[in-house]
Amino acid sequence: MQHVRQNEMAEQYIDQLDVKIALLVKNKITLDEVLKHQKHFGGHVGSLLKNKEMSSKDPFDLKAMNKNSRKKLEHYQELFFLLQTQPQYLARLFKKLREQGMAEQDGKRIEGLAMGMFGFAQKRREEYHLLKLVSRSIKEEVDGCHSLQDYLRGNFFWSKVLSSYVRSPRDRKYLKDLLGPLIKENIIENEALDLESDPMQIYRSLINNEELRTGQRSRRPRDISREEAIRDPETRETFIQHLQDLRDIADYFFASLDDLLFKMPYGIRYIAQQTFQILSAKFPNDNQQHILQIVGHWVWKTYIQPALTAPDTWGVVDRGLTPVHKRNLGEVAKVLSQVAAGKLFGGENIYLQPMNNYVTQAISRLEEIWSNCKSLYVIRATCHFSY
Repeated sequence: MQHVRQNEMAEQYIDQLDVKIALLVKNKITLDEVLKHQKHFGGHVGSLLKNKEMSSKDPFDLKAMNKNSRKKLEHYQELFFLLQTQPQYLARLFKKLREQGMAEQDGKRIEGLAMGMFGFAQKRREEYHLLKLVSRSIKEEVDGCHSLQDYLRGNFFWSKVLSSYVRSPRDRKYLKDLLGPLIKENIIENEALDLESDPMQIYRSLINNEELRTGQRSRRPRDISREEAIRDPETRETFIQHLQDLRDIADYFFASLDDLLFKMPYGIRYIAQQTFQILSAKFPNDNQQHILQIVGHWVWKTYIQPALTAPDTWGVVDRGLTPVHKRNLGEVAKVLSQVAAGKLFGGENIYLQPMNNYVTQAISRLEEIWSNCKSLYVIRATCHFSY
């Protein structure tokens, strides 16, 4: 009850202060009266006149001091408070928008409005309610799915809102801690690194290097098939070395992810845990490990992969990358994506199939990491948000 009374007093104070500031702007009362009011509530005088836009034409602005406009403003405040704290309304709207379909431009506009309504999750209270909205929206969509495949095929509006949330600079420190050393030590500082997995490209690169080294045209034929290229001894040896380098860098990533898992932003872990719970409750007969893998793949694809493939954009590294760096990162991302998806390399990546034994082991390793992520949520869930 004491907290309730304090909140009511604070609301009364803010309402009265709004009126006095607006009257002050219109020269209706003296500055001494406002300072007296501020001092009475124990506030800081210097925070009174931060708003420099003194000539607003907004009909709902308190400076207008119109009784009707003040009433409308109060109703808007109540509406936004309701939309923030009762997530079922926006969750149903998101589902309806997805079902009806909309132009990309309209989707971007509504996405921006939704993020703005929650202050772009810059404060804990707004972040808490935004995460509750996403969780409720996931449940609304899952309730309408008849199978896990229906869920996997869905293009849900909540995922767009969540993508805006994870792009916040607030949570980029974790990505820098996770991916920065990997990229710096294994990609940027290793100038000789080449992770090309196409035997034909490796074969042609070896010919070019030979001609640059000797100054003479290579005797090797240029127009051969990939099957012939992989049978070339030097090409085969280089190809095997590239695959080994890919394994080593992937191992580095999994070790870093395991070590830094407890630092993963709470919001990401919370949504992952909620998604796992909602899917498990909806599809109790489906394999729990498969559901966990689906959730883990979402974490990888939505949060980690974009920062790995474009680290300079996400603030993971402090310098631009060369085309060779980007190509090598693309090869690393290809292997990690296959592991995160829980699939072996197939016909579309036939020359990465020799890594399938490693991929099988890495899938089990990543599943264990995601299981630990779920456990970490249980430990921290009750103590993260306090306002």
